[in-house]
Amino acid sequence: MPGFKANLKSINVLAAGILFVLLFLIIPNRGLAQDTIASQPAFTIKIDTLTRIDTTYIIDTIIKEVKYVQIDTIFPEKPEIPQEISKTDNGKNTWHKLEGSVGMTINQLAITHWAAGGESNTSGKISANFKYTYNRKMFNYVTNGLFIYGTQNFTKNKRWEKTEDRLEVSTTMTHNNNRNLTFTAITMLKTQFTNGYSYPNDSVPISKFFAPAYLTVSIGYTYNIHNIVTIFVSPSAGKLTFVNDQTLADKGAFGVEAGYWNIVEGDSTWIPGKRFLGELGFNVLIKYHQTFKDNISIFSNLNLYNNYMDVNRANRWNIDVDWETGIKFTISKSISTVLNIHLIYDDNVRFMIDDRQKPILQFKESLGIAFLYKFATDNRNKK
Repeated sequence: MPGFKANLKSINVLAAGILFVLLFLIIPNRGLAQDTIASQPAFTIKIDTLTRIDTTYIIDTIIKEVKYVQIDTIFPEKPEIPQEISKTDNGKNTWHKLEGSVGMTINQLAITHWAAGGESNTSGKISANFKYTYNRKMFNYVTNGLFIYGTQNFTKNKRWEKTEDRLEVSTTMTHNNNRNLTFTAITMLKTQFTNGYSYPNDSVPISKFFAPAYLTVSIGYTYNIHNIVTIFVSPSAGKLTFVNDQTLADKGAFGVEAGYWNIVEGDSTWIPGKRFLGELGFNVLIKYHQTFKDNISIFSNLNLYNNYMDVNRANRWNIDVDWETGIKFTISKSISTVLNIHLIYDDNVRFMIDDRQKPILQFKESLGIAFLYKFATDNRNKK
């Protein structure tokens, strides 16, 4: 029986070996030994846009590593706050900007023994304009200022004449609704700096500072077309005319009621002219501005006003027209050539034509080389 015992012993050893192999192969895959098997949490390594996930299973000691998985990931950038918007302490989106320019235009003509005739002269003008924009969460405020003064000197008799005189300030409030059609309110003041004359008569002024002055307050809607053309319509626009000079007011200049003699029972009393004229009407303002090839820009502003509350019903169809168009050719950063055409028709402004006072179309054209200095301050780039 010794052989049988030896075979039985060999069979037991072989069976034990097979059982050990089965346990080795089966137990790790079925997860039966939870007290000796631990799973290490996955960890993430970021290398640029590559995410690498490694997971390792451990039975007391490291036996096997699972192949890692590579995932290409594009991480989105954090959204940036637009430069044109900054936040104030109260949490509202606000920003403001100031920009403008100061310029000088000079023209000169010298003539000596010129058969065609003429007179040597020098002319020039100084201009300044600014634009201040203040943007808030609900409304946008824009204030514009235009100041121009020009003179001309004739060498022969050393005579000075004024060629241009403008003082204009306007404020526009627009509702920020991010639409083409927006609620708008406009306040505009126009006057001049010094006395005006009908040359060659330079002794009797026909206008002065604040004589006249026009204050217009309009409320309506603005339609924006591609930021090139804006059309403002106001069905309720008040226009106030000031004549701050009694001599001109007594003459009824610029539409105010003239002074007159009041005769009662043979006694005459002088009633001075009024210095103020109030109107209520319809206002349309059309603006066009476009730049071509970075060195040519064109602008055109057309302002129409109709006083439908005129005491004289015959005048209620009269339309005041103020139309200005300019073309600027940019030569360099600070030098440009400007062609400007200005047309005005106001039924209240009358001239002596054929021994009669009547309104007429006013026309002015100028062409010159301007030297400009531009400036701008903007808090939108500040954090």
